[in-house]
Amino acid sequence: MKRYFLIFFILLFSLFSCEREPLFEEVEYDKFNHQLFEMGVTMEELVKQSASDFGTTPGKLLLEVGYSEQEAQQLLKKLNFVVALAKDYTVHGIAYNTKDPFGESVVASGLLYCPQNRLPKGLIFVYPFFKTKGQSGTDDRFSVEALLALAGDYICLVPDGIGLGTSANQPLSIIQHDNIAEICVDFYLAAREFVYNHYHYKIPNRITVVGYSSGASGAWALARYISLHKEFNIKAKDIFVGGGVFHPDLCINDLFETRYSLYAASPYIIWSLNYYENLNLDFTKIFKGKLLEGFPEFCDGSLPVREVTPILGHDLNDYFNEDFLQNEDNRYRLIIMDALKKHSIPNDWIPDCTVHLYNCYNDLYVPPISGNKLYEYLMEINADVKYVHEDITHEQMMVRLLMDFYKHLYPNLPIFQ
Repeated sequence: MKRYFLIFFILLFSLFSCEREPLFEEVEYDKFNHQLFEMGVTMEELVKQSASDFGTTPGKLLLEVGYSEQEAQQLLKKLNFVVALAKDYTVHGIAYNTKDPFGESVVASGLLYCPQNRLPKGLIFVYPFFKTKGQSGTDDRFSVEALLALAGDYICLVPDGIGLGTSANQPLSIIQHDNIAEICVDFYLAAREFVYNHYHYKIPNRITVVGYSSGASGAWALARYISLHKEFNIKAKDIFVGGGVFHPDLCINDLFETRYSLYAASPYIIWSLNYYENLNLDFTKIFKGKLLEGFPEFCDGSLPVREVTPILGHDLNDYFNEDFLQNEDNRYRLIIMDALKKHSIPNDWIPDCTVHLYNCYNDLYVPPISGNKLYEYLMEINADVKYVHEDITHEQMMVRLLMDFYKHLYPNLPIFQ
């Protein structure tokens, strides 16, 4: 009799337990639009793809950017150690609802990396380097920026940006920083909806924000935006930025003065600015030579900047109008400089986390004057800033940021001591 009573009690308890367990309820999609693709990926595959894109091996690439053979070997040893620790990921191509710089509804896209079969330790949001049409993260189903996150069990978000991916029918949005911050937040919100419904867990609301080179200003704009807009309940945990165009007016003016650029990106910026600011520029009065002959394909994102740069060269005198460069009162130069100032990221906030800022003494890609001004502001407001300011190349500083970031993720590993 006792045996039957025990069985009955166990069954009753099981039924009661089942009744109390809450059923999973999907959230309603608002920002998430649809999934573009889903595939498995490892950090080892990501490293190989990154090297393939540069047409070399990681070791040779380090030598090409100025490291000695001994330094390259030491860096490779650390990188290989991090790769060995990394686990499998699933990368999702995500389309989401947002606004373009005009405030019009648009479906944008980006990459979402999720750890396979394990909960994330955190979330890393990386705004990408300069990309051109057909070469965005969702186009290639790959992003070199994800190297920053796949070292640990972190979710990683890498947006394409307006004018790329699913929004490639629009001109590139390059320095429209207010809008860039807004599309980043919308991407986060879309990822939150998707991950909750797909994986049944909530993504962290404390995020690490990362960006280098042209991606640095996008990351900085996002960090500022979420700090000022508490309603989104997203908070920066750490900020890693370097080599950025935080103040585009200072950077472009510096290029005009030096007349030298290792990276022919300024025509792309001016083209984008003309479209999104309705400047109605007469480019025959601004460009000349091969740039004018190849207009607009040489600046509208149809061709990669790494293909255009060898054609135009590094001397701005060869592809910009002489009066435009020399005369600060040139009508079109005044219009452009005024528009650039409007997209300078305001120094009107105080970061409530550590800012890791990287800047070269003489950066041949992005004039360091912008980073210098940002550092001066952070010192004025007594922000928690760790400033890496060295006489190394733009590429070497990028490697420095990468290795420092790995050390940030793995502070106790002997290899980083």
